[in-house]
Amino acid sequence: ETCATITPKISHLGPPHRSGLPGDTRQHEQSLLDEEDGGERMSSNHRGRSYQKSESLEALLDDDSTRHNHQIIIEGKPGHLWLHRSSRPSDDDSLTSRSYHTGIHTLESVTSLLTETAHKIVDGSFRFGGRVSSVRDFGGTASIPSEIFNLIKNLVGAGALGLPSGVAAFANGPSALIPASFALVVMGVVFAYFFLLMGRLCSLTRAASYREVWEITMGDQWAAIVPLAIVLMASLGNLAYSMILADTTKSLLLAVGFTVTRTQSLIGVTICLLLPLCMIKHLSVLAPFSFLGLSGLLFTIGVMALRYFDGSYDPDRGGEFLKDLPDNLQPSFGPVGASGVWSSKFLILLCMTFQAYFAHYNAPRFYVELKSNTIGRFTTVVASSFGFSAMIFILFTTFGFLTFGANADGNILNNYSNHDGLASCCRLAIAVALAFTYPLPFIGVRDGIIDLLMVQESKQTSQNLNALSVILLTIFTCLAMYFTDLGLLNAVGGGALGTAVVFILPALMFRGAIRQLGRIATRDQRREVSFTIGLMWIGTAVGLIGTVVGLTTT
Repeated sequence: ETCATITPKISHLGPPHRSGLPGDTRQHEQSLLDEEDGGERMSSNHRGRSYQKSESLEALLDDDSTRHNHQIIIEGKPGHLWLHRSSRPSDDDSLTSRSYHTGIHTLESVTSLLTETAHKIVDGSFRFGGRVSSVRDFGGTASIPSEIFNLIKNLVGAGALGLPSGVAAFANGPSALIPASFALVVMGVVFAYFFLLMGRLCSLTRAASYREVWEITMGDQWAAIVPLAIVLMASLGNLAYSMILADTTKSLLLAVGFTVTRTQSLIGVTICLLLPLCMIKHLSVLAPFSFLGLSGLLFTIGVMALRYFDGSYDPDRGGEFLKDLPDNLQPSFGPVGASGVWSSKFLILLCMTFQAYFAHYNAPRFYVELKSNTIGRFTTVVASSFGFSAMIFILFTTFGFLTFGANADGNILNNYSNHDGLASCCRLAIAVALAFTYPLPFIGVRDGIIDLLMVQESKQTSQNLNALSVILLTIFTCLAMYFTDLGLLNAVGGGALGTAVVFILPALMFRGAIRQLGRIATRDQRREVSFTIGLMWIGTAVGLIGTVVGLTTT
């Protein structure tokens, strides 16, 4: 009976912290030492008290003050069980709960039932709401600057190229950039919050993957939804890459005197470049090219700014490259500026941010790999990365829209002349970067399909994996032949699929986690659940309505 009462309350390897989710065990151990040394915040009745085997634990549980005002918390470390009497905050005092160190028990000094529970802790597992999660050493090796750089690379990609067309969807005047920039910042904050939330869930449950967090907090039922949603979202990234490579390769070949169709350029780059890259066994060979991606985007922003200020595409200043552009890519401006924000088409821009800021499937990996991965350090990584990415997105949107207005293409590079040397350099840099980034989401799609189909490891031979790679690459190539509007793809695909991965799944997992904490959960945590669920509904509404508007507009 005692074990049945206590076991569901074993929620983590550290006690409840003052705010937010439980944190790092090492920090807590130090806090206990500080409390023992100081003695001011520890009840004198309990400091140094050691419960012997002969002493009844049920008596401790039956104590009136314990039953009505406190929560017994059991923690484990190799060779010991630690019992704490933690007071729950009253309605008029929600700042913190005071923790009293009531004694340290060796494994030999507890009852047989509690010993069984202790062994689960010591052997590398613990119970969270009745479910078992593997306990990992969360001492990663990645530094904060390294994590920031890698996360920015993960965020800033194909989604940035379509943002100017998102502004063009609801306005044609320069003042539209004011609400557009504000929207990009707000959406960046929201997406950063949910990215951080996934890291906090990993800290709370001691899980290391999206699916594992779901299984711990929500159960095995519908667990397949998680890899399915991630596979579809990653597939959207590969499709966008294929579309961009088809356009940029065609323009690059035209710039050097070779005239080919978009389909021909797509097939050529797929067979000659993408297929060999997707067959490689060690992705580490791609590491030197990862820096090129971010460098290419920053170089592109510089060229876009230069072309705006030098008037190369300004009809009022006799733009030298205007003669090379068809009418649908010529600069076009009108009277609809900031007022266009009240149009339902404004949601198209918001849905594009679902793809631009999407990296949440990698949130557990970034948290686990961070050295000394406290929530504070992880917050620094997330805030810095999303903040820098938001700045890049705003610059892309600003210079692209100010140059071409309502005719900004879904891939803004298509608006620039094939005879513009600097623009060709931008296309080349981004094409190479995307080509060498292509295998990263591709491998995620392939492994996700294997996970969904539950393919036995013995059947995951090189021959079978290569065959699956060819099939997937063929599908992406065929779809890229049909779809040509990158902005629409980002808006519709991001709104439909990003809603699930970014908003719905993390919010449900967070609610499930706090529910399993029971009375241990603080009032702030319960309030945050309500806040998160509210954001989930708002994000879902924006995504679905934006998807419908995007399809209707097309």
